[in-house]
Amino acid sequence: MRSILRNVLLYASSLYLTQLLLDGLVVHGGIEAFVFGGLLLAIGFKVLKPVLSIISLPFNLLSLGLFSIFIVAFIVFLITLVYPAIEVRAFLFPGISFWGIEIHSFQASLLLSYCIISATIYLITRFIDWLFDR
Repeated sequence: MRSILRNVLLYASSLYLTQLLLDGLVVHGGIEAFVFGGLLLAIGFKVLKPVLSIISLPFNLLSLGLFSIFIVAFIVFLITLVYPAIEVRAFLFPGISFWGIEIHSFQASLLLSYCIISATIYLITRFIDWLFDR
C-alpha cells in the first residue's frame, strides 16, 4: 500500500512539474486532477509499459532504446483519452541557453508535444525517484 501511494505521489508531482515547465501540458482542476492523473500514470507505467516494451522489443533494440519515448508518449496519449482533465497541446518552445548549449525556439506539433512531454515526465520521475531512493 505504501509503495502504491509513493508511486502515485511521484507521478502526480512529475505531472505538476512538467506542467510548470512546458506550456503544452494543461491539467484542468486542482490537486484532485493531479492525484488522479498520477494514479493513471502509475497504472500506465506499472502495467502497460512492460507489456508494450515486450511487444516493441525489436524496435527498441534497433533504436538503442530511443523507441521507449514513443511508448511513454502512447501511455500519455491513452491517459488524455481516458481522463479529459489532462490535455496535451501543440506549443511554442521559447528556447533555452544553458552552459553554452543553446536550443533555439521552435513550434512543437502535437506529436512532438507528446514526445517532449512524455520524455520530461519520464526524466522528472527518474530524478525524483533517484533523489528520494532509500
